[in-house]
Amino acid sequence: MFNLTRFRFSNKLQPQKIKSMISDHKPISGTVEDILVNVTKYTGTPSDLIIHRFTTENGLVMAAVYLESLADISLLGSQVIEPVNKFIREKSETITAATVELLISASVIDLFTDFNDALEGLMTGQALLIVPNEDKIFGISLPGYPRRPIEESITEKNVRGNREGFTEDIKDNLSLIRRWIKDPNLRVESKIIGERTKTKVLILYLLDVANPDTVVEVNKRLEKISIDGIIDSGYISEMITDHRLTFFPLVQETERPDKVAASILEGRIAIIVDKSPFTLIVPATSNEFYQTPEDYYFNYWIGSFLRLIRFIGTAMAVTLPALYTALISVNPELLPSFLIQVVASGRTQVPFPAVIEVFLTLLVFEIFREASVRLPANINMIMGIGGGIVLGQAAINSGMIAGTTIMVVIFTALASFSTSNPSKEQAWRLARYFLFFASGAFGILGLSIAGLLILAHMAGLKSFGVSYLAPWGPPLPVDMLDGFGRLPWWASNRRPPTYRPQQEDRLGNTDNEEDE
Repeated sequence: MFNLTRFRFSNKLQPQKIKSMISDHKPISGTVEDILVNVTKYTGTPSDLIIHRFTTENGLVMAAVYLESLADISLLGSQVIEPVNKFIREKSETITAATVELLISASVIDLFTDFNDALEGLMTGQALLIVPNEDKIFGISLPGYPRRPIEESITEKNVRGNREGFTEDIKDNLSLIRRWIKDPNLRVESKIIGERTKTKVLILYLLDVANPDTVVEVNKRLEKISIDGIIDSGYISEMITDHRLTFFPLVQETERPDKVAASILEGRIAIIVDKSPFTLIVPATSNEFYQTPEDYYFNYWIGSFLRLIRFIGTAMAVTLPALYTALISVNPELLPSFLIQVVASGRTQVPFPAVIEVFLTLLVFEIFREASVRLPANINMIMGIGGGIVLGQAAINSGMIAGTTIMVVIFTALASFSTSNPSKEQAWRLARYFLFFASGAFGILGLSIAGLLILAHMAGLKSFGVSYLAPWGPPLPVDMLDGFGRLPWWASNRRPPTYRPQQEDRLGNTDNEEDE
């Protein structure tokens, strides 16, 4: 009997096919040579396409087709080519589907009944085995493409906690999550997105915890995506966001598997995109972008202190240039007399108005920051620190820029890095200039109105049905306690109601009070 326990029939829920050259459905038929002709016809006979023909005195008995740039050549030789050659030499029997099952030792074998699916399998790194007189093609998964080792996250450094970060390989990323969550209720759904890239996307959630309506909405938005290719998870993030015109991130991105695991346990949904080290988490609120896993690894007093520092640092990074400009150019009467004297003495030789002076200084900082990202690592620190000090000192000595302005901009630059999420920090960079120009034109009144407009805009945003300002608007007292501060674990006996989980209570006894 032909045992199919190691085989899986290809039944992919893919809206995209290779439409430009072949039809939506093309059954497998014809001789081995006929199928090989079709393969070379639709792939264009690329230089890395290898066709290995197995022949006997009676002619062609089987063929293996693979891309040497994607398949593991050594495994292919030991698990496919050598066993088949040995069988041909020792026996004169015709190779059948049952023979393939006995000969091939690969753990994952697809059975393609559609030529389009077989062609897509070839493009993803599978080796195709074409057997005579069969209406199916065997796909052997032996990937051999280069992989980056699992390393610490570059954009989200941590002092305490797990040092593993996501890589570009979707299987490695999934395994990192499964090592954290060993619950059979962890659901992993797969989708293929991209007309030409055929990018694999995984949806992860806990069946008994995540809100079913949110799961359905995530699937619906992913299925509506129609694009040639997905190069990074940022493509997905932009196309599934609720409000496409806002510059605030409504989808959380992270390189840390511990953050993803913690979010899934709260009832949220993770989206892993192949060839991207950034995993998406939905729903997302503004409050989440100021929290890090380290907050929960330290004592709750220390975690609360670190979180409060982040809030204060971000607020100063966004408002300090605007507040400084308003006070020295429009509303100097609000400053104490001794501060007015200090600021005025430093600006006696500055030829520009305060608004232009601060704007030029901020612009130079932005150029320095962008250039530092592109500079080689060995000269980045030298150019960044040395160039900044030399340029700043030269500007002060020449009288082009006041020393207080340099101090404000440098402090703003340092405070901007207190935001724990890069996407949120980029959004606040834009908001900083909106507040700056409003305060430069109308002073403190303009700063106040611009700030209210930003808050009103944020209040109108939603992420998969969840208010972006939650738990502050609308107020959720349970989550507000874990907002600016961090609740101790013995008091965190309920999941955040913000994400509307099915199970509000966490498993285990967390109600024990501190021993007296």
